[in-house]
Amino acid sequence: MLTYIDFLKKVPLFYELDDDECQQLASVTREQHYKKHTTIVHIEDPGHALYILKDGLVKITIEDQNGYEMILRMLYPTDFFGEMSLIDGMPRSATVTTQEASEVLMIARESFLQIVGTSPKIMLKMAAVLSKRLRKANELIHSLAFFDVYGKVARVLLNLVAERGRVTDTGTVIDMRLTQQELAELAGMTRETMARTLREFQQAGCIRVESGVISILALDMLRREVQQA
Repeated sequence: MLTYIDFLKKVPLFYELDDDECQQLASVTREQHYKKHTTIVHIEDPGHALYILKDGLVKITIEDQNGYEMILRMLYPTDFFGEMSLIDGMPRSATVTTQEASEVLMIARESFLQIVGTSPKIMLKMAAVLSKRLRKANELIHSLAFFDVYGKVARVLLNLVAERGRVTDTGTVIDMRLTQQELAELAGMTRETMARTLREFQQAGCIRVESGVISILALDMLRREVQQA
């Protein structure tokens, strides 16, 4: 439990919780392990738990009626999912799949509601973080509706920089490997369109792609693409 308390303090959803509140949540936290390319939850599954990524990498996806997959987000350690179902108990709104072997902490909805019933401030402290998550979802909807392909790709790259960027002498390296198909799914476009747009960004001196690793050479150029959209 002590390990879980220390880890929960690092989770953005619980930043405002004090030691006692974290301990209450740690007491009902369970750990699960998943192999690479394993689906943790399917869309429309019953919503009965909050999940927190302890180690590994997962993707959140949805599909249209033709089976076309779009990646809503990539999640890294201390990220979480299932927070909406934790509160309202409704079915899952997306599918979550591991990109590599992952360790996940789970807090059952029933246990969470019992704790909140005796310590209602926990929910109030979590509300601000959930509001930020909603704002980010609104930004995604806006970009899909109004951005051109350059704005969409720029948004994806800037988000990856914010989440996994590492500053070097020659630029900002995105510390993860994503295929062009996965990048396309993040941007809501075809792989061919993503490949063409990345080539154009490279030719403009905005990015460099080597062995699947993307380095951002001109962050301002990406920001301008998003601002112009």
